[in-house]
Amino acid sequence: MFRTIERVFLPPWQSVLNAFLALPSSTPLQVAYYRSTTFKRALQRLLPLHDACLAHLIRTADYLRGATTPCVLEMTDAISLNYARVKLHARTRCFRSLVYSCEAGRLLRYERQLLREFPLVSLVSHVDRDYLLDGQEGDLRKRVLVCSNGVDLAALPFAPDFREPVLAFIGNMTTLQNLDACQHFIEDILPVILARRPVVFRIVGRIKDTDAQRLRRYPRVEVAGSVTSIAHAVAGARAGLCPIRLGAGVQNKVLEYMALGLPVITSSIGLEGLSAVPGRDLLVANTPTEYADNVDKLWNDPPWALSIATAGRRYVERHHQWGASIAPLKDKLAKLVSHFHAEKIALADHRAA
Repeated sequence: MFRTIERVFLPPWQSVLNAFLALPSSTPLQVAYYRSTTFKRALQRLLPLHDACLAHLIRTADYLRGATTPCVLEMTDAISLNYARVKLHARTRCFRSLVYSCEAGRLLRYERQLLREFPLVSLVSHVDRDYLLDGQEGDLRKRVLVCSNGVDLAALPFAPDFREPVLAFIGNMTTLQNLDACQHFIEDILPVILARRPVVFRIVGRIKDTDAQRLRRYPRVEVAGSVTSIAHAVAGARAGLCPIRLGAGVQNKVLEYMALGLPVITSSIGLEGLSAVPGRDLLVANTPTEYADNVDKLWNDPPWALSIATAGRRYVERHHQWGASIAPLKDKLAKLVSHFHAEKIALADHRAA
């Protein structure tokens, strides 16, 4: 993908010190955490050699404020929306959740300011865009492009096979939102399902050893951890679950379930950013009883389960293949660069005249 890659090492102690020093300020801690003078110098050296710069996440945006090179901010999610939900729902009152709670307000102010400073900002969901814009229209809205996530269909073969009594969850379990989702499902939803039928809840994804050990103590819970093949790890499962209460943007796990042929049961938050139709492409549940009812329907009616799986695969093929997903961003970026160079040529001609 890249002709060259330059790496800059940031010592952990420096990141911690950066965050500590930012506490009295209005700067989000995660922006301060990634500050590096060495990185800034490298970027200043590289910018004049390139036509444009694509900043990924707000932690890199800070380096480009005031740059003359055309810069695009690929924000992905409204992180402030995620943090605001942590304040409302986080069950695990750990250090991270306390930081999230303190960060929510300053993140919202910071993200909204970035919308005004960058000529183009990309988000993956209309929900995140509308949250940040808060009803504002005009030029500001035109700067914000919704460009949804995609999936690599070649790596996610469609193979519906409902032979095992397994409900699968795919996710990076080092994040608070995924850990909260699994804890919520295990403690609040799984007992209602188990009262009706024996199932296994299988968690697939990177996880800390302490968290894996704790979750394995619950009955009927399997923790697979990191795997070489997601498709193999969830093969035969009856459904893919997304009981997310925190988070923002688009939940890639939902797209992965659909691509693999797993009928999806998701919370309303997990549906955000998608145009999938509940009851046709996937199933939506927000209470333990709703989850249990949907599991019953999938178990008792395999042809209907297959129709949900087939519609889900068709949905990602139509709306979430990477080529189509990033096409609007590529088009906008090309126009931005073209306009920038046209202005430079016009300015040079004016000076020559």
